[in-house]
Amino acid sequence: MITDREKLVLGAIIDHYLTAGDTIGSRTLVKKYNIEYSSATIRNVMADLEDLGYLCKTHTSSGRIPTDMGYKFYLSELLKIERLSRTEMDAIHQIYEDKVGEFDAILKRTSNLLSTLTSYAGIVLEPSIKRETIKKVELVHVNNYMAMAVIVMDDSTVRTRKINFENSIDEKELKKICLELNEKSSKGEVETFEIENFVQKKVNPLLDSISEKVYQDMEGEFFVNGASTIFEDKTVEEAKEALEIFNKRKGLDEIFKELVSTKEHKQGEVYVVFGDELNIKALKDFSFVYSFYKNGGSQGIIGVVGPKRMAYSKTVGLVEYVTEEVNNMMNIAQRKGVNHD
Repeated sequence: MITDREKLVLGAIIDHYLTAGDTIGSRTLVKKYNIEYSSATIRNVMADLEDLGYLCKTHTSSGRIPTDMGYKFYLSELLKIERLSRTEMDAIHQIYEDKVGEFDAILKRTSNLLSTLTSYAGIVLEPSIKRETIKKVELVHVNNYMAMAVIVMDDSTVRTRKINFENSIDEKELKKICLELNEKSSKGEVETFEIENFVQKKVNPLLDSISEKVYQDMEGEFFVNGASTIFEDKTVEEAKEALEIFNKRKGLDEIFKELVSTKEHKQGEVYVVFGDELNIKALKDFSFVYSFYKNGGSQGIIGVVGPKRMAYSKTVGLVEYVTEEVNNMMNIAQRKGVNHD
């Protein structure tokens, strides 16, 4: 059981390390944080915290930095979330103003906004809607090798997907497919996986690409901004390995599925997970700060990825507020019955 004295010292050491990126001695700790204990007492507390596993030595010197255990205790028990100023909140609100219904625009702006405000990688995962019933499907003929799929869900969410054909298909044939799809959807029988089966089994094989495009995209888009900035202090090989994960939708999807399946989550809460908890070597020195937003019956993820030594008090507050703002936008759109996209 960690004592109040140990909590005070641990919090001060981690605050300093997150801010300055360096260790701090007992005498400086007393002066900077106005801790009313002697330097000798502080040194003993630091040694105790090391024995307990909350701190570790950087090398042979007496300097100590937080371990993952120390970080986790700090985040769960000691972190003081920094409240946004009125100016910051107004600026964020301005970003979303008049964007009700522009679903993709909201998500793209969000990943860019978080990256700009934190200098980390801003990440947004669009909700998966593969389990929801499709209300209506429109296949708009662009030319004989391209169509636009407009898919309306029961919750009025609309997804538009560009579909490229490997072989020529004319407008008449495309309309026929569209009519058959909507005949099934009007009976509440068409789900995304059924579209895949329907196209593969009942339509000319030339249109296999429709199945692949529609089904794959129903998993939701991935938006990321500023990923390169968090790899600047890494070797070329380390940066390459990590960037490969960021550039693959499937890889990140698996990461967040792991988060969702192994941890309990509550709407409106902000969570922090360290990269090494995910057993991914390339991300071991990184930290994920994220929350959930809702769109109809589905939920997506908003957050940032940055170095483990990040400004958590500010970052957690930003993710919390931005997620709340996105949820408000989605709720307004739902009430107004706006078709997204």
